[in-house]
Amino acid sequence: MKDVSRRALLALSGAVGVGGFAASAAGGSSAGRSTAGPDATVAHTPLGVLRGVDQGGSIVWRGVRYAEPPTGEHRFAPPRPVRPWNGTRAADEFGHAAWQVRMAPGQPVSPHQDEDCLFLNIWSRGKRGRKPVIVWIHGGAFVFGAGSDYDGTVLAERADVVVVTINYRLHAFGYLYQAERAGSGNAGLLDQIAALRWVRANISAFGGDPANITVMGESAGAMSIGALLGTPAARGLFHRAIVQSGGARPIFSETKTATDVTNALLRILGISPSHSDRLLSVSASELNQAAEKLASDSDMGGEHFHPVVDGEVLYTHPLRSLSGDVDLIVGICRDEANQLTKLLPQFGTGLKENTRQLVGSRVWAHLNTVYQRTTSAGRDAEMDLLSASFVGMPSVWLGAAARSAGARVWHYRFDYPDAGPAGPVHASDLMFTFGKVDPKQLKDGADFKVAQRLADTMVDAFTSFARTGCPEVDGRDWPALAHGNGRTMLFEPKFTLAASLLPTQQVAAWRHVDPTLF
Repeated sequence: MKDVSRRALLALSGAVGVGGFAASAAGGSSAGRSTAGPDATVAHTPLGVLRGVDQGGSIVWRGVRYAEPPTGEHRFAPPRPVRPWNGTRAADEFGHAAWQVRMAPGQPVSPHQDEDCLFLNIWSRGKRGRKPVIVWIHGGAFVFGAGSDYDGTVLAERADVVVVTINYRLHAFGYLYQAERAGSGNAGLLDQIAALRWVRANISAFGGDPANITVMGESAGAMSIGALLGTPAARGLFHRAIVQSGGARPIFSETKTATDVTNALLRILGISPSHSDRLLSVSASELNQAAEKLASDSDMGGEHFHPVVDGEVLYTHPLRSLSGDVDLIVGICRDEANQLTKLLPQFGTGLKENTRQLVGSRVWAHLNTVYQRTTSAGRDAEMDLLSASFVGMPSVWLGAAARSAGARVWHYRFDYPDAGPAGPVHASDLMFTFGKVDPKQLKDGADFKVAQRLADTMVDAFTSFARTGCPEVDGRDWPALAHGNGRTMLFEPKFTLAASLLPTQQVAAWRHVDPTLF
């Protein structure tokens, strides 16, 4: 049981990256070799020269600064563009991760944390040509995670795409709303926009096409994309999006609610709201500890730090301001909440109560009745309802709003039962997304070859979408959503098509719920 919990916590933390499979990935899955020659690793950007590392099948540039350090008086301020430099900078080591907190005992977090954290990493098979670009926004409940937790080697080598992973400010550093500081409640979102601007301006030096950028993210990363889709400052910075276990949530639609979080943090720190300027002088570790204490509270579903409709960065809820310019793949795992409710007590109790408060007791009772009546045998109706309120329905709502705005949308559901000890739960799809299956993370007795084939297919589907705008799954047609036509791809060994992302009777039960409440 302890081993199952450890594996679950690793999956929850996005442990699919540099430690476990980077070395093996560089050798086995290459569809081509990196550019030969002494200058293969030297990229000449408009800002300066960067020297990366040749992995044999691809080149990686690590720890590339995309914005100036958000330290001192700039702690809660919007990111500042990075200044040009002279000479050649080494890009062979990952930069600091953002300060982060643990949501559960024993949960791993990234080492080497610092406020000076605005770095990105780039993988490419070579600097020639104009390759599709995939920018990965990591998850972690807006309070933990780092771009360096993920390895873009397999995607870069198998599909000849350029992969970028980014850091952004987390919890209080990135999302603490202060009315007197413009952008403070969305600093993490502004970091992501700054990284995308850097990519657009510089990625051609690494073989990437600035006119073909896809953002991809899971959990809080996918939720970030949901917010970016409705953020005016992000328009035109990406052309497609892959939204995994997210949606346009959670969003503070009232600044009062965001201010309540700020005041709660100030109370922990012993600071009066009238002296909130003292937050600039609190040490980073002390602020981090206060954020960790607040994050363990089940109030607001245990989700205290996330974007806010502030009138500066987000003018309204993202679902009200989507354009039809960005096509989407939107998907979920079949059993999103099943494991989270056990690993994160504040999530299990908080999500239920928060949803009840948002929709009202009468609607909540109706939802429970419908789920009890329609949940198939062998499944847990309450877990299915919590999964739906967490990311299931937000994914449905995001897809519907994007389609109404004129975008093309594809739905998928990750159903592979052997994805982990608890099955296809939240974050169990991450190692498949990055193309390298760790057999130790699979369910006991799972067929590794079947699992790796599924990973290959998912990589091919997502990268074909990034390349052409039309995903291909194992040579089969994957139809985009049309009015009245669901057609959801099920990522499992059979690769079947289902009628809809969630059971239609259950989706119908939410019809009187305002999606912008979430």
